[in-house]
Amino acid sequence: MSSSRQNASRKTVLMVGKGAPDRGGIPTFLDTLLGSRLALDHDLRFLNVAHAGTPEGGHVTWGNLRRTVQDAVSVWRRARGCDIVHIHSALAPAVTVLRAALLAAAGRARGCSVVVHAHGGNIQFWLTTPLRRFLLRLAMVPASRVVAVWTAGERALRQVLPEGRVLLIDNGVPVEGRPQREGDHEPPRVLYVGLLTPRKGVLDLLEASRLLRDRGVDHETWLLGGTPDEGPAAEAEVRAGLDGSARLLGTRTPEEMPAEFAAADVFCLPSWWEAMPLSVLEAMAAGLPVVATDVGDVARSVADGVTGRVVPVQSPKELADALEPLLTDPELRRRMGEAGRERVVEMFSSEVTAANVSALYDQLVPAARRRGRAGGAR
Repeated sequence: MSSSRQNASRKTVLMVGKGAPDRGGIPTFLDTLLGSRLALDHDLRFLNVAHAGTPEGGHVTWGNLRRTVQDAVSVWRRARGCDIVHIHSALAPAVTVLRAALLAAAGRARGCSVVVHAHGGNIQFWLTTPLRRFLLRLAMVPASRVVAVWTAGERALRQVLPEGRVLLIDNGVPVEGRPQREGDHEPPRVLYVGLLTPRKGVLDLLEASRLLRDRGVDHETWLLGGTPDEGPAAEAEVRAGLDGSARLLGTRTPEEMPAEFAAADVFCLPSWWEAMPLSVLEAMAAGLPVVATDVGDVARSVADGVTGRVVPVQSPKELADALEPLLTDPELRRRMGEAGRERVVEMFSSEVTAANVSALYDQLVPAARRRGRAGGAR
């Protein structure tokens, strides 16, 4: 591509989302995008809307209302001179939809094209009433495109939003230069990475671990994560279920995470719902076999019986049955782990994701530029 063509297609983009010190899928995804080839193709600017204090995600509180207004003002200020505002949101429940709508409206008011990137895995379960579908349709009026990261979410959004507004872009993770699984440990280590909340299936994993110990299957369970968006009560419920056998690792920075995956033998994510969980892809990139529940697009990333196992939701016994052969057979772990890494390289690398996002940016013409063209036509 010539330099003049590169300059013509290069966009100035304001990324809006929760980054560090927040943990979870959105901060990880943002960190990946900002460090990918996307930053070479376009001028990326980042507005971090993470806030200190007790998490209150999804709740109607004065604190959330105040922060949403403050963030909308920040978007309006920072979007000056930008072509695109790219907002990253769970996009459910209602309070989150309304927050995304206000941020999108602020970007649109600056004459920018607006992309809303929907990361939450429960959208299809939330969009179950006419009122909620109407609310989402109204909230997304300022958005030029709404991006889903998993197929069920894409279908749900397409049923609500106008034709041509919704597209699917798979999540991806960096592959090159990541440390690989160190080798077999004795006893083998089962790693969970995610927020400490029952909806992530942590209590199901603890029950599966107890079943495995009752069968004489020696192993360690490592839990890496912190307080969830819904607040400390959910974390307290998980901590109340600990019996001393699991090892709590706390949280890690994004730079520290590859080493944590490499230090494990098996990865397990028994969530009750997900979209396209990045932790699963990161584990596969590290050469770990994965045992995960059949939620979101897990079954697209984890090839059952090839790169790991996919099991039903909230079934500790089937979770234990899937983990047992991997914990007792090092060769099976190696074979499935290698197949998982190959699958990520082929289908779910961050370079593929960045290229797809860049292609989306190239399709968008800022609203101010459209108005200018319309005025010129008159």
